Amino acid sequence: MHNNIINRTSLSALKFSRLVSCFILFILLFASSALWSQQTICIGSLKHYAVDTAENAGLGTTGSTYNWTIIGGVFFGTITQTVVGSTNAATIDWGQTPPGTYTVSVKETNSNGCSSIQNLQVIINPLPVVNLNDLIICTNPITGNWLTIGNLNTGLSASTYSFVWQRDGITLPNTTSSINVTQIGVYSVTATNSITGCQATDSASVSVSSAPQATVSITNPFDDVQNIVVTIVNGIGNYEYSIDGVNFQDSNTFSVSNPGIYIITVKDKYFCGESILPVFASGYPKFFTPNGDGINDFWNIIALPNFSKSKLFIYDRYGKFIHQISSSNYGWDGTLNGNSLPATDYWFTVEYYDISNNLQTFKSHFSLLR
Repeated sequence: MHNNIINRTSLSALKFSRLVSCFILFILLFASSALWSQQTICIGSLKHYAVDTAENAGLGTTGSTYNWTIIGGVFFGTITQTVVGSTNAATIDWGQTPPGTYTVSVKETNSNGCSSIQNLQVIINPLPVVNLNDLIICTNPITGNWLTIGNLNTGLSASTYSFVWQRDGITLPNTTSSINVTQIGVYSVTATNSITGCQATDSASVSVSSAPQATVSITNPFDDVQNIVVTIVNGIGNYEYSIDGVNFQDSNTFSVSNPGIYIITVKDKYFCGESILPVFASGYPKFFTPNGDGINDFWNIIALPNFSKSKLFIYDRYGKFIHQISSSNYGWDGTLNGNSLPATDYWFTVEYYDISNNLQTFKSHFSLLR
């Protein structure tokens, strides 16, 4: 009986001790909760939180454990210990947790199993939305002078945001929501919400381009396969090339197997202009059949540049002059003084001025078939 009384007394004392401990814990948490009111932050913030920092050299109440949670919305961040071995302090990386109202909750449980909870309301504000677009400024291909003025625009209101502009890391005097640019470089702007203090930075590059000034040449005229080569004379740009005006390529060289006049288009990929260049892929028929059927009845050079200034002479295989073709006729019909010449090989010499107005000479032969 005496033992029962002692046990009951001890149990009551233990309960009372635990009750006092829990009451003291509640008082301590309540007293410190004045520090925990409301916090306003921005998306992506990294914040440190702690309770009971006045105890145990800042490591919290001896014998207590602390459990940290986020209540409300969808939390896309991480919670880690601020100090290794201490649970009364947490570092919260809010990451991409969306704007809204959340609660940082910490539950303290002491060595007697008593627990209490402290809550902190956190309001997450959005960042300014800043979208700068890269600019390509068209310039004169010879002088390099800008043909237009570039404008970088944040799209934000100056009544709500403040702005700091930089070019290549150097702060500019501009404080407006948009600026005109007259120099190339990498521009950045930091926009700050005047109410929330949230800020965001974006950047854009400003570069130049121009219409091309180009020349075109044939590297192997009269060959069965000829190369057309385009050379840029003036211009700063990213150019592409076309032989049909529809399909473009990055290479400045075309190979053609059919003689004729080709129209080459060279254009700037950033729409600063283009050049149209005619080129003559000269050639000649390897044979002709002057039989009066309307097909291959005449022989002549194909696509000869500056044809009116050219001289074209035909000889037999012994070198005897037979005919001179002029720009006023269709070509040679296979006759000499009105008489049909026999089927055999004939030779020709052509003197002409190329597209650069340089005098050129070419000699070869062809067949007359009957």
